[in-house]
Amino acid sequence: MSDIEAVRAQRSTRPSPRRRSGFVTATALAAAIVSSPVSARPAAATPVVDDSPDLSFYSAPDDRIPGPPGSIIQIRAVIGDPALPNARNYLLLYRSVDMHGMPVAVSGTVSVPQGSPPPGGWPLISWAHGTTGVADVCAPSLDSSELYPAHDYTALVRRVQARWIAAGYAVAQTDYQGLGTPGPHGYLIGTAEQRAVTDMARAARELEPEIGKRWVAMGHSQGGQAAIFANAQAQEWAPELRLLGAVALAPASHQGVGLQAAQLATVAGIPSAGASLAGESTAFLPLIIRGAQTVADIDPGRFLTAHTTAMVSLADASCIGGLRGPQAWGGLAMNEVFDSEGDMSALTRVLDENDPSALTFTRPLLVLQGRDDTVVPAVATDSLVAKQRLAGQPVQYRGYAGADHRAVLEASYDDALLWVNARFAD
Repeated sequence: MSDIEAVRAQRSTRPSPRRRSGFVTATALAAAIVSSPVSARPAAATPVVDDSPDLSFYSAPDDRIPGPPGSIIQIRAVIGDPALPNARNYLLLYRSVDMHGMPVAVSGTVSVPQGSPPPGGWPLISWAHGTTGVADVCAPSLDSSELYPAHDYTALVRRVQARWIAAGYAVAQTDYQGLGTPGPHGYLIGTAEQRAVTDMARAARELEPEIGKRWVAMGHSQGGQAAIFANAQAQEWAPELRLLGAVALAPASHQGVGLQAAQLATVAGIPSAGASLAGESTAFLPLIIRGAQTVADIDPGRFLTAHTTAMVSLADASCIGGLRGPQAWGGLAMNEVFDSEGDMSALTRVLDENDPSALTFTRPLLVLQGRDDTVVPAVATDSLVAKQRLAGQPVQYRGYAGADHRAVLEASYDDALLWVNARFAD
């Protein structure tokens, strides 16, 4: 029995000392990782098994962070949430590169089906999650119980991911740069998200050499935007892997246009129209601002009222559910948010630069959209797909009547499975 098999046997026969967000400490796990073959990239420091308290896992020593993108810093084997059933599950800290060219540590999870892989290795889905927030506590890998502030969303995502495991796919999910780990989270900054998604795929293969080189990027909402950016940029970022295409569910797009329209509607005295164009809720605005501030000098006081400028900092501690609350951003009418004479050009410029509608790519893309979505309106996704098709991009599009923003995850699964199966069958 190999070292890694011994660890898997431990995991299946011995109860975890922590049922929720549990982990197994084993020298054998570290030895297995060290001996695993990796891609022909510069050698990194030896990954370690970390059994420190949950939150400290996410802060690696500074001297361990530099290294090749996608190489592993430290690992845990996970039992209980956020693990997927019928799989070997791991929590990782791996390396990526931020928008300033600096090495950063990123957290995420990897789940690998039980049993023997097919020829060529387990097909891999690198999953990009939807909006949870920008505060470290909002990282999906921290969802170990119903107390996690975005549990209603991440639990739904895990149910869908479990279906991919049952279909024979390995599933890796990044938390994104700066979400859980030190540093700011580049919310809706497409290239930063793409790097996290692609380097997660690299890390998954370093951890489990039974995972093949072929992979698909898949994401929902914020993650749908990330998946499209991966479709355009990942092959160049990680040429040693083979990206087969991407699946984008309700991808975020046209954020700049939406905010400009909301501000104009406020000036014109029709806040209900502004709310519709902005995408149902003002609660995403502080996240958008914080994300844009990672790449540009954005002063929210130039376009928000004094009251809402002071409220931007709520995003630094609250996840999306808390921001939607009636005592937070969810309690604001659109005409209370914007300064009617404000200048948001710096913010909309960043959003326009990160709009996936303008990307060019050669690998196939499947876009899936709920027609009753009020968070990412169907009209925005219709426009995204139309623009991409006019540019000659290889895009397929499916809509689901009666499905809202979250319901599209399960409503579209069968179509996504057929499409992804076809990519791996080529």
